[in-house]
Amino acid sequence: MESGQLIKAFIATVQASLHGLRSIEPVLRREQDALTGKDPATLERVVAEKLELLKQLEHSVQARDRLQQAAGHAAGIDGGSTLVESLAQPQLNTDWQALTALARKVADLNDRNSQLASQGQRATRTALGILTGRPEREDTYIALRRRQAGAASYTLGRV
Repeated sequence: MESGQLIKAFIATVQASLHGLRSIEPVLRREQDALTGKDPATLERVVAEKLELLKQLEHSVQARDRLQQAAGHAAGIDGGSTLVESLAQPQLNTDWQALTALARKVADLNDRNSQLASQGQRATRTALGILTGRPEREDTYIALRRRQAGAASYTLGRV
């Protein structure tokens, strides 16, 4: 690929990634609301939307990494930063700064949502322990598979 084409393609992937991150940010905020809410169906819809957006974003990130490597730079944010510096294009530099700042913000939101989900799982295990009188364990559902009389011992072919 010629240098001019490579630069244009790289700029396009930066724009696509920036658009993707801008689309994911409000979804992560809705996910956070759903994690603290009481409607599992809403959480399920929001998570499905987030996963679809992440799949779309993954394509632009992979393409950008390939272009960075084709230009002689490492894949990832650091390699992209060195490529952007070497190209010395003001608009690209502005977009890159926006992309990296938004990427950090989105990663932080996703980490917080992960922590909320983990807290919810722990609370559910505790509640199950209280309701069943069993000690709190990480393998609440695994134990059913081990018991001969458990529902999990049936196969779909025998039901």
